[in-house]
Amino acid sequence: IDISIPYDATAKLAYEATDKSMPFDVFKKQYLANAVADVIAKQPIDISIPYDATAKLAYEASDKSMPFDAFKKQYLANAVADVIAKQPIDISIPYDATAKLAYEATDKSMPFDVFKKQYLA
Repeated sequence: IDISIPYDATAKLAYEATDKSMPFDVFKKQYLANAVADVIAKQPIDISIPYDATAKLAYEASDKSMPFDAFKKQYLANAVADVIAKQPIDISIPYDATAKLAYEATDKSMPFDVFKKQYLA
């Protein structure tokens, strides 16, 4: 069973839907030229977002009491500060923290490692 699709199958289907006022060979040539033109017209377009787009949007929503360049500098500094503020902070407590605290209250007549062994025993 041959299930291959002829190269000009789309042109044949399109031709069948016409009034057939021109020969298929002429129609096919025009159809393929139009198809190529459609593909070329749909080439990728640049949809990149400028680096300072967020600053521009924020500036447009502001009272514009300062020039954009000054606003942008402050906006980006605030944005960086916000990100830094949201970074995880290590709030873990070392296992021997109570021993260290108790050791600090002593006369430190023995090394901490010896004190810790006695304290945790």
